[in-house]
Amino acid sequence: MYNSTITATQNHLPTSRLGRKRLGAYLLEAGLITPAQIQVAAYDQQVTGKKFSEVIVDRGWIKQQTIDFLIERVIKPEQQRRRSAGALAQPVEPFEQIYARRQHELHQGATGPEEEVPWTVD
Repeated sequence: MYNSTITATQNHLPTSRLGRKRLGAYLLEAGLITPAQIQVAAYDQQVTGKKFSEVIVDRGWIKQQTIDFLIERVIKPEQQRRRSAGALAQPVEPFEQIYARRQHELHQGATGPEEEVPWTVD
């Protein structure tokens, strides 16, 4: 049951405005914090105005050294890899999503008789 809760929560964890994972997502994936703790910490964060990391350290759920280690050894390197990859790539819709959407449209009859299907002959 705990694993299904983690999976459901991971699918609903917020990301930052830049699309990066938040600290809570990393801690959850590492098994260092529970979904319920994330919810409580997010509430405390809103009420107190403290950072998420300050809340979970103040509550004694995670040591500051653990957060520092995670940031230096996992989060920063991952962000650097994404930045490097992002500098080379243009944001595009993944092929799998395009293909799945098109298949859905075809099965739902979204392609009407008026729509022309482009064909190329080489």
